[in-house]
Amino acid sequence: MPMDVATKIALIKRLAGDIHGRLSASSAADLNAQSACTEWDVGTVAAHLAGGAVRQQEAMRRGLAGEGGPPEGEALLATPDQVQAANATSNVQIRHDWGEDLLDNFQQNYEDLDVMLQGWSDWSIGCWHRRRGTMSAESYVDLRIQELVIHDWDMRAGNTGVGDLDSEGIVALLPASEMWYQLCFRPTAPLTTPAVYRFEIDGGTEGATLRHDVVVTGESYTVSDCSPENQPELTIRADANTYLLCLYNRVDWNTAKRAGQVRVSQTADTIAHVSLRNLGRWFGGL
Repeated sequence: MPMDVATKIALIKRLAGDIHGRLSASSAADLNAQSACTEWDVGTVAAHLAGGAVRQQEAMRRGLAGEGGPPEGEALLATPDQVQAANATSNVQIRHDWGEDLLDNFQQNYEDLDVMLQGWSDWSIGCWHRRRGTMSAESYVDLRIQELVIHDWDMRAGNTGVGDLDSEGIVALLPASEMWYQLCFRPTAPLTTPAVYRFEIDGGTEGATLRHDVVVTGESYTVSDCSPENQPELTIRADANTYLLCLYNRVDWNTAKRAGQVRVSQTADTIAHVSLRNLGRWFGGL
């Protein structure tokens, strides 16, 4: 059963509080340590999350005023590479500008966001996002959970890549993970025959499950319920934690397969490691 909005809001508050509490108990060396985001240290990831809370509030205020389109002078970031380029510089600058106030600003920004979310009523209102365009206020809540769950892991895992995602976060993120395909899809030349991937994901102790087909034509893709009309060249089975870490490009699909965390079945003419590598190329993360 999908998580209701009130539970999602409580999850955002709890995740932000956990991150703030952990970082507040950290040393300066810990904040400067490498995160799992290759271009950012732990403090810069925190700055990214704190800045995201501000951007969400601004977008929701504009949406409430009937301004669900882009602000004046801002255009949609049409590709994942554009998002990466924008984030790479802006978050480092935020970290530098805030200096020793980083964690205080992080805490205040999420307290302010919680007040806004607690008082919100119409979750269908359109709000602007620089990569997705106009999306509903509830979708923005899902996006905030995505950012917190994945980047919480980035800060905890560092350059070791070890650890699991937050267990409650997995439950919330799994049904919303389809938005990630849109955010990070990198088209290629058209394929002669579409590539069909079937995902059969079990939530394990978290209880969430996911079943869907992803059909890639090279220049575009679709995500749909599993259909007998689709003949998957690769069926991918994994627990929800592994699926999300691979989907968000924190763990390589083939690495997880070699470790026994991802199980695949394939058609006779499919080379599994090639298909998995192509999957990572089309949906390679930000």
